[in-house]
Amino acid sequence: MNNISRLRNKTILLVEDEKIIRENIASMLNCFFKEVYTAYDGFDGIDKYEEHLPDIVMTDLKMPTMNGFELIDELKKRSSTAYTIIVSAHTDTEHLINAINNKIDRYLIKPLTENELFDTFNAYFEKIDTQIAENFIIEENISFNLDKKTLTINEKEIHLNKKEALLLKLLCHNIDTTFSYEEIEYQVWGNKSMSISAIRSVVRDLRKKLGSGYIVNISGSGYRLR
Repeated sequence: MNNISRLRNKTILLVEDEKIIRENIASMLNCFFKEVYTAYDGFDGIDKYEEHLPDIVMTDLKMPTMNGFELIDELKKRSSTAYTIIVSAHTDTEHLINAINNKIDRYLIKPLTENELFDTFNAYFEKIDTQIAENFIIEENISFNLDKKTLTINEKEIHLNKKEALLLKLLCHNIDTTFSYEEIEYQVWGNKSMSISAIRSVVRDLRKKLGSGYIVNISGSGYRLR
């Protein structure tokens, strides 16, 4: 599967304060992504991010009340793992240095072209493929496909629902890390507050599909992948 085809399994949030520009870019993105969410400023962008937990955040730089750098900084404070793209008409060195210092993944200059977008999305897949393989091998006969959100056990595909896939993706990102209940709550539910029992319910359902011995509960701390 090439990278452009892989976008059909991904979601993106576009934050742009000018309506016509927002609609034009969203129309272009809709040709490639599973879902395109839009926001009209930084505060709306935070709300939409927490509601939808998109894979990629693309934001204008100059916006009223909260600029693109401030928006991405706020998302990182909320433990966002989204790929971040700044879109700006400004090419001055100060903004480019800020982008580097803020660890922005990509800085694009308006007007956008399809070739620039393709290069950006290829860079996105290069990054996530180095962080964790598209097909993560849990054991010799068990793998998890991040794009398709499926488990394959003994060559049989098992579909995961959204919460099960988000939880397993989080656990696979660092197999030696124990993720706290708070981290799991945010990464799987976004801004919706969940009880420990709700988290345990998703873990229980995932264990039924994956097998009981792979997701380990660290008492009083959270969960990790064995």
